[in-house]
Amino acid sequence: MPVALNSSAMVKSLVFLDRLQLKLNSLSRFYLEEAVSDCTFCGKPAGFFHHQHHECGENHENGRRQITHLIFESPSSTASIESTASRVIQIAEQSFISESERRDLSLAAWSLAVDNALDHGILSEEVEKRLVALKEGLSLSSADLTRTDAWDRMVKSGVLRDLVAGVIPKRMPVDASLPLNFQKSEQVVWTFNGVDYLEDRTRRQYVGGSRGVSVRVMKGVYYHVGGFKGQAIDRTERVHLDTGLVAVTTKQIYFAGAERAFRVPYAKIVSFEPFTNGLGIIRDGVSAKPQIFVTHDGWFTYNLVSNLARF
Repeated sequence: MPVALNSSAMVKSLVFLDRLQLKLNSLSRFYLEEAVSDCTFCGKPAGFFHHQHHECGENHENGRRQITHLIFESPSSTASIESTASRVIQIAEQSFISESERRDLSLAAWSLAVDNALDHGILSEEVEKRLVALKEGLSLSSADLTRTDAWDRMVKSGVLRDLVAGVIPKRMPVDASLPLNFQKSEQVVWTFNGVDYLEDRTRRQYVGGSRGVSVRVMKGVYYHVGGFKGQAIDRTERVHLDTGLVAVTTKQIYFAGAERAFRVPYAKIVSFEPFTNGLGIIRDGVSAKPQIFVTHDGWFTYNLVSNLARF
């Protein structure tokens, strides 16, 4: 049989139902808003369960590709740097590309342009000037450049171009606090930090030695047979001796580490050996062994030092 509710119970029931309806309405609005969101690019409704319009997404990706291509081709283009920079901004605005995204794209594309130009050899003065102007036109700051090593590679190319032309480069500011005593007649051209210094050391060991067997011939007389000396084998090991600073000057190479410090005049070096990550030298002397400096840029280090040695 149905149970009759008193007035108090009925009021509580109605209040509960009202609160339940409010929560249901709130949840409905929440899920509706989630199902129908605005486009992340144009800001207009994108439809159920979509966060962007297909056309807006394609427009955005096409804009990214256009900006990258435009900057990449700029060093060899006949278009002015001003028009290139203006065109980049225009494409970004039309393709829903934010200022921060445009800056990241510009930096990445500019770095690719530097790499592409260097693939053809040392940069010409004209290409270097155009790359510098492009960097400024794109408003790439010093802080931006620290995120890539393209600027350092471009400067290194300029250093080598100066040396090939017979000009002493003056592109690196000299730190007065360097722990080295330079001579008055020399000029610091480049410094490398965190350089591992290695030397080849020869270690000798004997292999295959045996004492043999002593056989008694008669009382008090023994004959020793089967004995032979071990064979001496020399093994060369490359040993890490220190880590420190390398300064390359117009006269010599300096090294300053925690354990040792020395300088090697170019006149005392008989050969240079390039490595992918550094440089090896052999001094003048009968027993001289290779000395290796791991600068992490073997191509530049070798060309820098070998050209300076000719001055």
